[in-house]
Amino acid sequence: MELRARQEARLRALIRWAYDTVPYYRRVMHETRVLPDNIRGINDLPLLPVLRRRDVKVHLDALTSERAGKRDLLPTVTSGTSAEPLGFYRDRRTVPFEQATKWHSMEWAGVTPADSHLMLTMDRVLERTSQVTWWGRMVGGASIPLEVLYSREPDPVVEILDRVAPAVVLGYPSLLHLLAQAVLRSGRPLRTRPRCIFYQAEQMGEDTRGLIARAFGAPIFSRYGAAELSGLVGQTCDRGRWHLNTEGFVVEVVGGEPGDPHGMPASNGRLVITDLRNHAMPLIRYEIGDMGTAAGEEKCPCGRTLPLLGGLEGRIWEWVVTAVGLRIPAIILQRTMRLHIDLLWEYQFRQDRPEVLEVAVVPVGDYGEDRQEELARALQAVLGGGTAVRVTPVSHIPREASGKRPVMKSTLHQGR
Repeated sequence: MELRARQEARLRALIRWAYDTVPYYRRVMHETRVLPDNIRGINDLPLLPVLRRRDVKVHLDALTSERAGKRDLLPTVTSGTSAEPLGFYRDRRTVPFEQATKWHSMEWAGVTPADSHLMLTMDRVLERTSQVTWWGRMVGGASIPLEVLYSREPDPVVEILDRVAPAVVLGYPSLLHLLAQAVLRSGRPLRTRPRCIFYQAEQMGEDTRGLIARAFGAPIFSRYGAAELSGLVGQTCDRGRWHLNTEGFVVEVVGGEPGDPHGMPASNGRLVITDLRNHAMPLIRYEIGDMGTAAGEEKCPCGRTLPLLGGLEGRIWEWVVTAVGLRIPAIILQRTMRLHIDLLWEYQFRQDRPEVLEVAVVPVGDYGEDRQEELARALQAVLGGGTAVRVTPVSHIPREASGKRPVMKSTLHQGR
């Protein structure tokens, strides 16, 4: 109850600040006839419309507080993994809070910023990432050049792991997948196994979890955030449950189609997030682009009392739209891909129209037409009729500028 009271006190202060100093919210509240005193707590938030990416693009100046000075504004751009990059302002005063949330997540996993880290991401991303990464380098952290992972030669990968002896490995699941494959294919035991594995920014399929378990035998943790937000929204404990950060955010699961400005509470659906820390450009009921499930009043057996999120179901654009209008999460298709994972380095689903699902695969060694057709039939059985499946072997799958390799590339959800 105390956590909820603190969270709602911050929420009321943010709503009042937004009405008094942010032209966009002042106009929205007048149009909806919702005044700050009408938002007494989290249950009143559905009185306000959902803030969409397109709203941020169109109303950037109007979303900026009139009392924010130039020194308060931290210009930031999202990676553009899922759509066009989004420019916005973060509140510079939230930077220490962001670092604290990341260090806190590591403490839950039994490691500290003083432990050696191995990062899997693009070099240009490392150059602009947080002090956690900077501090990790100071105490012996390192990164694996992506070209080493892409070469699919296992020995150089294992040599780096043995030299760094990381206590924690952090990376995107798609890169952790390649790392685990390299370790397993080398046939060499690691001199020192990492104490934990951290992933973020992408969903982790069961195929990747299985590879990591076999390669490292280390527990897997995750953390949830976004470039638009003032810190980590949530993190997993050793029981694998998602705990939400009430000191910084309000997280709602709402129904409705992507981009719908209305959003009422739902057991599963879109995630909309209110950032309680960013006063320079408040994001109130911001549709982050993820799908999730609510946990209700459940308590975690780990003993922590933070509220839970039932689960993350992936990005809105990581759903296949069939010709008959069904939406099937890509993670369902990933279960089918597990049956073929020993023959593939990696893969990616792509869709530009409901009638066709393209599947790019990077084969391991000999990958004959029989297996290719078998895979297409298995995926077709999941999708049902009307949507054709085309499996295409490729030499590599390009990554985004951020270093991410989303499991699903779709143009069917743009324009939110």
